[in-house]
Amino acid sequence: MAKQIELPVVVPTAKQDEFFRLCADPDAEEIMFDGAIRSGKSQAATQMLVAWAVAWPGTWYVVMRATYRELEDTTKRLMLYGEGGLPPALPEELYGDGYMKTDNMVRLHNGSHILFRSAENAHDASAKIRGLNLSGFFIDQVEELEDDAYLHLYETLLGRLSSPVGPRKALLSANPGPETHWAYDRFVNPDTRQKQCRYVHATLQDNKEHLPRRYYERMMKTRETSPDFYERYIIGKWGAFEGKRFRAWRPEDHLIDSFAIPQAWEVVEGIDYGWANPTCCIWVAVDHSGRYYAVAEHYATERPVSWHCDKIREIRSGFALAPSSSWLDPTAWAQRGEYESPAFEFQEYGIHPGKAQNDRPGGWNRVDELLSSRMSDGKPRLQVFRDRCPNLVRELPSLKIKDGTDDVEKRNDHAPDALRYAVMSRPLVPETEVKPELGDDDFRAVTYADRVLEKAHERTRTLSRIRY
Repeated sequence: MAKQIELPVVVPTAKQDEFFRLCADPDAEEIMFDGAIRSGKSQAATQMLVAWAVAWPGTWYVVMRATYRELEDTTKRLMLYGEGGLPPALPEELYGDGYMKTDNMVRLHNGSHILFRSAENAHDASAKIRGLNLSGFFIDQVEELEDDAYLHLYETLLGRLSSPVGPRKALLSANPGPETHWAYDRFVNPDTRQKQCRYVHATLQDNKEHLPRRYYERMMKTRETSPDFYERYIIGKWGAFEGKRFRAWRPEDHLIDSFAIPQAWEVVEGIDYGWANPTCCIWVAVDHSGRYYAVAEHYATERPVSWHCDKIREIRSGFALAPSSSWLDPTAWAQRGEYESPAFEFQEYGIHPGKAQNDRPGGWNRVDELLSSRMSDGKPRLQVFRDRCPNLVRELPSLKIKDGTDDVEKRNDHAPDALRYAVMSRPLVPETEVKPELGDDDFRAVTYADRVLEKAHERTRTLSRIRY
């Protein structure tokens, strides 16, 4: 039984108090404190971890951040020396000469140990904690650990919470980032949140009383001067981050409820193939005015091509979609050793795609144009069925610009790639006025755009008959 102790003499904010209460909840095994900068997240987490180390003598804890430099300059300094007039979370009276700088470790007088570790490389970071029996750990700024390899590191840390005494809990802090981050899925997303996980969200306003007045007022002005900074760092909104590729994306404008697609509309199919990475198929319908709709998706990993083909046919049939053309990731035409290419397998199992156009920067520009341009009714030229395309809705707004390029980072881009293949398969033509006396099924106006499309369809039919 842990003895009762008092936290450092710092009056907590309402959000910090909520965080402390969650840490005491026996059903809360993983607790994340996310939100704005300077909202007291790291202060609260380090105070809680030190309180555990004092309450349970002889226990072991890890404090981690992405890089050694950040660990030294921020988290470790906060714990040992304090910050902004606040006392250190780990006062020297608790450890005396027990700070072993070369080992990056503090040994408390009661025999508890706190290890400081960086995570520049997920595999190496996992090796640093092997053999430890931990009672708890804290990852500061977990949004910096974005790759799936870091999810494995996190699960490794959870697997080390094997001490017979102590809280055996995980603490995390985060400035929100892309909604494709594993921490968002694990803690925040209501559709995927795990039952043992809890989170507290704070804005800068929640810590207003502890901040210099001029600093607070200057930060609040960024609402007008730098909206992206304001959304991420002042209100702490997930999905707001630097380097966002599609800044025009607005869920309230681009997401719509599904409806039955008229048979006279053209439907185009884009397929991004993968095995360990997902295979994704996106269906795009184009109405007579030239508006694009992402109307359905197929998305799955580690399945054979035959299985994907069955699912593609099921979705075609279920939503009455008859694609005029199908376009597959160009890399799927590469032969795999002595085996046939995935493209050949798709054709063998009854799906006959052409080789997709793979100008990545040009494709992203096309998608951006469709998202940002407005038609005569004031709505975007590209709209997405919110209920049928969940992975496209998750991945598209989270794409980041790759430094020094016009491309995006190759991470969580499978549904956007499939969309890109579909929209690049046909020319982008001016908006066409639809005569009100003609219904969808009777629309037969012969325009220049129709002639261009017919030539594109002829090329598609020719390509689909070719075996690569």
